[in-house]
Amino acid sequence: MPFDVAKWNGKWKHCGRSDNYQQIMEKLGVPAEAIQKFQENEMSMDVSLSGKELTVKVDFLGKTLVNTNTLGVEGVEEGITGKKTPSIWTMEGDCLVATYPNFDGNGLVVAQRRHFIDDNKIRIDMKAGDLEGWVEHIRC
Repeated sequence: MPFDVAKWNGKWKHCGRSDNYQQIMEKLGVPAEAIQKFQENEMSMDVSLSGKELTVKVDFLGKTLVNTNTLGVEGVEEGITGKKTPSIWTMEGDCLVATYPNFDGNGLVVAQRRHFIDDNKIRIDMKAGDLEGWVEHIRC
């Protein structure tokens, strides 16, 4: 069954992570205080898929980001830190996959595979260069 985009809508909160989560986030250039905020605060997701056009709206810490990508086509995505990065989004089985072929401008390849554990928990398997880990969010 493909990834259910509509199920991703709603409010989510961090609930678990791999032991090396902080190391992965640091490799992505996320400051320590921002990592702490990611772990402590809710985020609101409003996601839609129309044909192959995926739109993801995130409300987090008073900021709203809206990114629209065509599945399978390289686009540009703005992250919560304001950084713009080339990205390719695809559906692979029951996973929604985001690949960042040059995340840091120096060739760092990053991939995130999202899949639902159940209706109220989502897991994101992450790979940043040679580091692999995961993070889970529960519905609020």
